[in-house]
Amino acid sequence: MRKNRVDAKRYFEDRVKIDPWIDLMLKDTKNFTDDDLAYVYKNPWNCFSVSEVVMDRFPEYKELKSKDPKTYTIEDIRKIKFFFYLANFDPDFLNGSVTLPNGTKVDLTDIVEKRNGRYYLKKEITEEDCNRIVAETYKILSSIVPVHKKLMYDPVKKTGQIEVITTPFYHPILPLIFDSDIAKVCQPQDKLPTRFNYPEDADAQVKKSIDYYEKIFGRKPLGMWPAEGSVSEQVISIFAKNKIKWIATDEKILYRSNSSVKEFYYPYRVDEDTIKGNKNENGSVLIVFRDTKLSDAIGFTYQNYDPETAADDFIKYVLSFAPEDPNEERLISVILDGENAWEWYRKDEDGKGFLNALYRKLSKLYKSGQIVTVTMSEWIYGNPKRGVRPHPITQHYEIEPLYPGSWINANFDTWIGEDEENLAWEYLLKVRNDLKRLNVPKPLELNKVPKYGTKEFYEFKAWESIYSAEGSDWFWWYGGDQTGLGGDEPFDLGFRTHLINVYKFLQKAGYKVEIPDFLFKSILKKQ
Repeated sequence: MRKNRVDAKRYFEDRVKIDPWIDLMLKDTKNFTDDDLAYVYKNPWNCFSVSEVVMDRFPEYKELKSKDPKTYTIEDIRKIKFFFYLANFDPDFLNGSVTLPNGTKVDLTDIVEKRNGRYYLKKEITEEDCNRIVAETYKILSSIVPVHKKLMYDPVKKTGQIEVITTPFYHPILPLIFDSDIAKVCQPQDKLPTRFNYPEDADAQVKKSIDYYEKIFGRKPLGMWPAEGSVSEQVISIFAKNKIKWIATDEKILYRSNSSVKEFYYPYRVDEDTIKGNKNENGSVLIVFRDTKLSDAIGFTYQNYDPETAADDFIKYVLSFAPEDPNEERLISVILDGENAWEWYRKDEDGKGFLNALYRKLSKLYKSGQIVTVTMSEWIYGNPKRGVRPHPITQHYEIEPLYPGSWINANFDTWIGEDEENLAWEYLLKVRNDLKRLNVPKPLELNKVPKYGTKEFYEFKAWESIYSAEGSDWFWWYGGDQTGLGGDEPFDLGFRTHLINVYKFLQKAGYKVEIPDFLFKSILKKQ
């Protein structure tokens, strides 16, 4: 980092495989092969894969996209790969020097300048510049965890500003891993696959996540976002037993659940099935339901607003829920995919104006006591320093039972119920049943890789492969409801590769198994 440079020679000699676009940046453009050029501009995912709003901020980049690829020069291709990185940098790094938590600085103003709201290159791009931009990228990425460590709220010391949570490790739809037949409740008309029923895998996905979080942040998480906001009554026991205190999903789940109150601005208590009249929070989990309208406004509506207007609209909406009784409190949760919104803000670069205006207004309203921003840990355990009283889990309204579903359609139909999706579940079940039949021991430590080449190492890798295949995104792309950019084939291949690898690792561990022929057959109906 001192030299702002990557040792490209060693990188390629060591055969490091991280990301093909890193390879592009460290490889001399004049030596590009057809495979390299595919990543530059031929493949569906390429160096022009940024939003049109972002592209408009880089006129030279946009001009290269509109140019006939047959006329691209070496210099053009070098610029294209460089712009792909540059366009993904936060604007703060393009507008001046930024000091990172480790004391290093990122300053790209010798390469790029801003004129009339657009960014232009100040020099001809060289291979050294391409190498440097990878180093600058590394510096920023390596600062992400330290920044969050610095800002994260400590519920014991009552210090910090943000709460860092996690999600089940390989992002599975946890209720379906626990018992896929739960989809019969929310999708009664859909044909479902043979029952997948492995609660122990759901537990492992949560445990792996908690263990990994603790290694990074030095303490266990108190909250968890179930992948895609997917919940069911059954999985509450897994969260409770693993000492997860709160989870979240969409308000549509609340309206379908059984509760004496149905207002999204209250958190609710969900108990383990085995507990009746529970007075001990260890068997309960607090669940919050997002304000869908407000969350979607940030994701989709405010991108077309003036920043101040958007912030005012947000505040006005929140204040509309203020109770008449000054002793009554309401908790409004804003939950959205944080990476998707900002690149589409047309009148406000990266949403910076909106965010600054919003926090400025919230700070003012906090001082007057009208709106208090809280982390969920603050809400549950209180923070006298900020005038937040405790709200023990057991004192909240109870939901019994919790309706099964996700934050998409309040069901699981994005991942199960269509023919392709169901076939993928059949594939997964057959492989998972083979692991059970062979009695392959699970790792003693879920995230600790045993010594390379040992029987335990290959057994560990077999389990990792099945856990990976349980991830939600493979099933997301199957069926007609979602189609990937350029097709679903890469996801189908990825899913089946994980399942095939289960057998490859078992063979290396000494098990007498053959790879089933069906795994070499695509799940997709249309090739």
